[in-house]
Amino acid sequence: MLWVAQGRGISRRMEGVEGDLVQAGEFMWTFFKLGLKAALGLGFIGAGTVVWIYCYGRASGTSPKKKGEAIVVMGARVLPRGQPSKALRARAERAAQLFHEGTAPWVLISGGRVDMPKSEAQAGCEVLVQNQVPSQACLREEQSRSTAQNAEFSAPLLKQHNIGHIVLVSDGYHLLRACAYFRRQGFSVTPVASARTLPLRDEIYWTAREAVALLARPWVLWWTFER
Repeated sequence: MLWVAQGRGISRRMEGVEGDLVQAGEFMWTFFKLGLKAALGLGFIGAGTVVWIYCYGRASGTSPKKKGEAIVVMGARVLPRGQPSKALRARAERAAQLFHEGTAPWVLISGGRVDMPKSEAQAGCEVLVQNQVPSQACLREEQSRSTAQNAEFSAPLLKQHNIGHIVLVSDGYHLLRACAYFRRQGFSVTPVASARTLPLRDEIYWTAREAVALLARPWVLWWTFER
């Protein structure tokens, strides 16, 4: 009888272990489903943001829907010899064209110096002058190192000239976030895309990068629409 009792005890312990394993399995399955739903949700939000950024840049076009009081050019990389990158040159050339079309009497280029002989603003202004924009019409903001700082540090210069409505020039993928930061500073913004055409791979990369930057600071989404 002793071995029967011992067998029953072992059987009960095994049933307890099996029950614990079943509970653990159910917990892991629930956790997996929640994780999968979260991943799908984040993927959906991310993909939606990418599409939104792409469509916003396309809808902005290369000509403003209305005139402004100043044209603001978002800075871009300066090459080691002080030459403007393709992105900066394309943005500045688009701004020069808009200036000659009478879009606004001022052109402000925003962008500081990042381990280069010239600031982004200085290199961009040189492109403006090369395109027959009078130096007296060129304003420079040379301290910023991010899109948020572009808007923050440009605001005093613009308000000093009583400017409230700007035409903002950048690459299409950059316009949604850039416009949001300037609206946050109290400006009415009309976006205009530069004429630069990127290879599909590069456009996907930069658009996805913008989506990450935008979602990393979700409060900026409040300012993505004109108010």
